[in-house]
Amino acid sequence: MKVAFQGRHGAYSESAAFHLFGKNIETIPADTFEDLHKMVIDGSVDSGVIPIENSTAGSILENYDLLLKYRLPITGELKLQIDHCLIALKGETLETLTKVVSHPQALEQCSNFFEKNPQIERKPFFDTAGSVERIARKQLKGTGGIASAFAAQFYGLSILKQPLANFPGANSTRFFAIQKNNPPIDAALHTKTSVAFILGNNKPGALHSCLGCFAKYDVDLIRIESRPKSGSPWEYVFYADLAGNPLQSSVKASLEELKTMAEVILLGSYAKGENKGVEF
Repeated sequence: MKVAFQGRHGAYSESAAFHLFGKNIETIPADTFEDLHKMVIDGSVDSGVIPIENSTAGSILENYDLLLKYRLPITGELKLQIDHCLIALKGETLETLTKVVSHPQALEQCSNFFEKNPQIERKPFFDTAGSVERIARKQLKGTGGIASAFAAQFYGLSILKQPLANFPGANSTRFFAIQKNNPPIDAALHTKTSVAFILGNNKPGALHSCLGCFAKYDVDLIRIESRPKSGSPWEYVFYADLAGNPLQSSVKASLEELKTMAEVILLGSYAKGENKGVEF
């Protein structure tokens, strides 16, 4: 089984893939999240793994937009404990570093470190593990990267500081598994559902009425996120996670009523994600 993840080998997303699909998979790196979605659609891989939310830095907004653009069903969820390390060439120290490169989310999650070390410049890069790979490949002196301990081991570099994140032990990322075809809903297993909805008539109280559908049928609305609607200035798409699945009468009734007020897109129904640590 081939599973795509964004980044380079040693990325947190790769660890999430192993947790979601098991150790006997072939992990395929993708340069961008959009490339990953296209790989799933054209069949180059069987599934993909995308981060959707971090407990300290918030939502990965690009992936919300891509879920709606490509409509690939969400089939699984995982919450992965993130343990950032400051990584550099062997022989480097904090005093010799002039800059640190990593994914913008990782840089934000370690902002306290940069406040305490203003002499070190932070530079965004497309991927956590990719920043470490680049340091190793180009033998970049005076440059650090932020990634997992496994990435340091994989690329033969040193860990200068661990843990590095603002809130050690409290930094987790939620991942979704996506695939091309929508599997049948398992009434017993699927305990969460994700939907997107677009208001048909944006008048005062419209969003309140939509959210009232869930309260009316006693459906637990876990999370809601809004994003601009592509091509329609000042209109919005709302993403919602709710407890249960559409085979349950309460969830079915709430979604049916919601459809009378908005366009509703079922993004997926899946088992509630477990909490796991980084493992390769």
